[in-house]
Amino acid sequence: MRYLLALLFYMQLLPLFGQETKTYKVNPGQRVYDAIPPAERYAYPDFESGLVNFRNGRLGGGRLNYNAILAEMEFISDKADTLGLDDRETIRTIVIRSDTFFVDKRYLQKVEREGKLVLARSRVIMMSNHRRVGAMGLESDASVDAFTTLSSSGSPLKTMVAQEILTFKEHITYYLGDAFGSFRQINKKNLSAMFGSHKKELEKYMDEQHPNFLKEEDMRKMLSFLASLD
Repeated sequence: MRYLLALLFYMQLLPLFGQETKTYKVNPGQRVYDAIPPAERYAYPDFESGLVNFRNGRLGGGRLNYNAILAEMEFISDKADTLGLDDRETIRTIVIRSDTFFVDKRYLQKVEREGKLVLARSRVIMMSNHRRVGAMGLESDASVDAFTTLSSSGSPLKTMVAQEILTFKEHITYYLGDAFGSFRQINKKNLSAMFGSHKKELEKYMDEQHPNFLKEEDMRKMLSFLASLD
């Protein structure tokens, strides 16, 4: 199947993500996994021993690593295969080294906690553009049919070979978690919903501080302010 549903899925999700930091170019004939090396794809240089905390109280473990291209937590199986964790909705948190990943529709890495509130971030490497190489080597807008896969098993992104020029970008988005373990992306609308009883204080903070929702330093300061409201 040449039309990858993953591309359409990524294009639909793009407006939901915030900060763009790094950009990766994939040329025709090049594998995405070759253009974006492991050091960029994964959260850690190697797969690390991790602890999985399930919502029913059970514990699990294994060699784990977060893959930003697939937006999945992967593990090394007994057969030395790299696989994604199943049943994400059954998992509460994953601990690797001193890092905690909350599982709330997506994997959110904890940045800081103050009181009952948690600041966390999502890191995803997503396709942002694709262009066709035409006559005389000139680039032009491409169709959705921008690449093929070499295998129909597993995630198509793992074996994606570009037929056109593909651009991937790193997106980092910040989320705020409450005492019930529910997370919302940090923006004015969600903050107003979460702290409606402190509307005046929140508006004053926004007017005076002008926080950048894509900047971690600003989000840390905002966390301290919001924690003081509680």
